[in-house]
This record gives sequence, C-alpha cells and structure tokens, in this order.
Amino acid sequence: MHQILAILGKEVKVLIRDRQALALLFAMPAFFILVMSYALEGVFEAGDKTRPFLVAVVDLDRGGLSREVIADLKTVEGIVPVDSSDGIPMTEERAEELVRRGQYPLALVIPKGFSEKVLSLARDPTREATVTFIHDPATNIRILSGVKGTMQGIILRRALLATFPVRLKNAWAAGGGPLAGYAGLDSKNMERQIDDLLLKAGKGAENSPEVAFLSRSPKGHSAGRFPSATEQNVPAYTIFGVFFIVLTLASSFIQEKKDGTFQRILSAPLSQGTLLLGKLLPYFLVNLIQIVLMFAVGVAFFGMKLGNPAALIIVSIALASAANGLGLLVASLGKTEAQVNGFSVFLAIILSALGGMLVPSYIMPGFLKTLSLFTPHAWALAGYQDVIVRGLGVGEVIPEAAVLLLFAGLFFGFSWWKFRFH
Repeated sequence: MHQILAILGKEVKVLIRDRQALALLFAMPAFFILVMSYALEGVFEAGDKTRPFLVAVVDLDRGGLSREVIADLKTVEGIVPVDSSDGIPMTEERAEELVRRGQYPLALVIPKGFSEKVLSLARDPTREATVTFIHDPATNIRILSGVKGTMQGIILRRALLATFPVRLKNAWAAGGGPLAGYAGLDSKNMERQIDDLLLKAGKGAENSPEVAFLSRSPKGHSAGRFPSATEQNVPAYTIFGVFFIVLTLASSFIQEKKDGTFQRILSAPLSQGTLLLGKLLPYFLVNLIQIVLMFAVGVAFFGMKLGNPAALIIVSIALASAANGLGLLVASLGKTEAQVNGFSVFLAIILSALGGMLVPSYIMPGFLKTLSLFTPHAWALAGYQDVIVRGLGVGEVIPEAAVLLLFAGLFFGFSWWKFRFH
C-alpha cells in the first residue's frame, strides 16, 4: 500500500506540473457538452419560437389580401417573415440574393395583382393566382416542407375566406357541392366555416385550384434538388478529418525538439521560413490526399455528384492551408506533448461542432450560428455546399476560399510571432 501511495503521489505531481494539459482534460468535455447541448437543444423543434425560420417576403401586390397573408404569417410561432431590408421594402432581386448567399433559407414572392386575381376566381375559375417560393437547396427538406406547408395553408385559407361569400352564393344556386348544408352566411362564424370547409373538402394547398404554388432555387443554383445525407455528411466529415492534421503536425514539432532533431536542422544553412515551409508541405499534401479519398468514397459508394472540379480544388487548397496554419499555431503554443495533444483534440472537436460538422448549422440557435462564422470549418462547408449542392462555380466560391486563406494567414502570422526555434 505504501508503494501504491508513493507512485500515486508521484503521478499527481507530474499532472500538477503540467497544469495547462490538466485543465484541457476538464475543459474539452465541458465545452463539448455545452456546444452540443445548445446546438441539439431544438433538433426536433427547428422552426419553433426558439429557432425561428426566417422567410424573406416580397409583396409586389400591395393589396388587402397580401397584407392579410403577411399579418397572418407574423402570428405563426416559429416563422419570422421579413418584408423589408435596411428599411426598404423587400424586392424579388434582393430576396433571391439573400437566399443565394444562405442568409435566408426561403423567400415568398406575392406577385402584382394577386388580390385582384384571387377575388375574381369565384366568378372566373379560368384565371390563376400564382405564388412563388425561392428556396436554398442546402436547407433540410423536412423542415423546409413543413414551413412551406404552413405558409401555403395560410395563403389558401385567406383566398377561400376572401371568395367565400360569392362561392357560398353560387353553391346555394347550384344546390350542392362541398358548401351544401350551410343554411346561411354568418360573418361571425365565417372563419370557422372556412376551416370546416378545408377539412370537409380534403384539399391540400398543393392541389388547390384557387392558388398555384411554384417553387424554385435561386438563379444559377441547381434547380429543384435538395442535398442528400451523403452530400451533407461527406464534406462535413472530410473537413472534420482534415483538421485532425493539427495533432500530427504539432506533435512532430514537439517530438523533433525533444529528440534534438530540430536543433540539428537549424544548424544547416537555411532560413527559418524555409525550414517551416519544408516541414508543412508534406502535411499539406496529406490533407489534399485526404480530401480526394473522402470524396472518392462519396462518389464510388453513394453516387455523389461533385460539381465544378476547379471550384472544389480552390476550396480544398484553402482548407488545407487553414488546417496547416492551425497546426503550426498549436505547435507554437504547446510546450509539452501532453499540452499539444490535448489542445489539438480540443480544437478539432470544438471547432467542428461550432462549424456545423457534427450538427448542421440550420438547427443551431442564432448565437451559435453567428459564432460558427468565426471558424474556418463553417466557411469550408459553405464552399463545398456551394459546389456540390448548389451547383455553383469558381467565381461563387472565391469569397469562402478568401476567408479560409485569411484564417490561414492569421494562424501563420501568430505562429511566426510565437514560435520558439530554440
């Protein structure tokens, strides 16, 4: 027992001596629990009041019916219609741009003359009132379908309510139809009768002869295609794996310093910049090979479409640069192997969770979505989704690649300042 206690005392002293590594052992699971718990808190409630679904609303009609539709939408818990941008009424071009950039998952366009067309439907069924949805193809189809269904129901209900008096009169004259059985027009109960009518007739918004609902992606995006699980998971887990190079890269620096190899290399006639570049280049190539292999798995086993090859290469090079920069940063900050290992795993998991690799960002609360923009992971995933899901090309992924290179530059700059060559 005395020997066991002696060994125990020795190990405790070793642990306490490296306090940063010890703190990481507690900090990593604590932060992981916090991030994942907040992110997954409403995984089945996306679109409720805690995770409202933003919808850009373009009201080209400016009529009574369209205003009533927008007013009804504002009363729905979990849907936030936004009909102005910077104090200016939302235009179709602005709404489409917001959806294209991923700031809004959905836009509703109410066309000019919508109110007039709906009111004339009872007298002239050949006329058509059309409403258009513009959706981001990268938005989860289940959540998007539920929100669209709710909005379609509100629009259809308002259309039926507006034409109810004329339809009721026509039904009485015809002596039948789904309105048969109503003895008279009671304005106080009109809305109840509308709801009863919808239930009785069994009509869904998609099949309504009163209003036609069109749905499309923003111009330039792959039309009518939503991301599959493969298109979501392959890029996300590829990014997750790429950033694990941080552990390998940083550990190699610590090991070479421990073995004395790094000091012997420094004695050679080469600059410090050349030394770091030569050390980083193999890991950079490993990252690119990782990306190729992971995407090859997606193509070979799941039939994933890759989109524009040049755009994928640009995002991948920027991603590998950011990952290597972060690895060098960890190597410059870590003093012991335990610190490097703990810090590398901590960053790999926490940044992946924040960046939407483990939990899709569309179900995250607002503050976590904002926080994700401060991770290279989120920008890399956005770039890959632009190419694979949205069908965009080189020009459209330049912003994401530029941000990734900015992260890489910041990581390299800080590493150069803090790195201890001796």
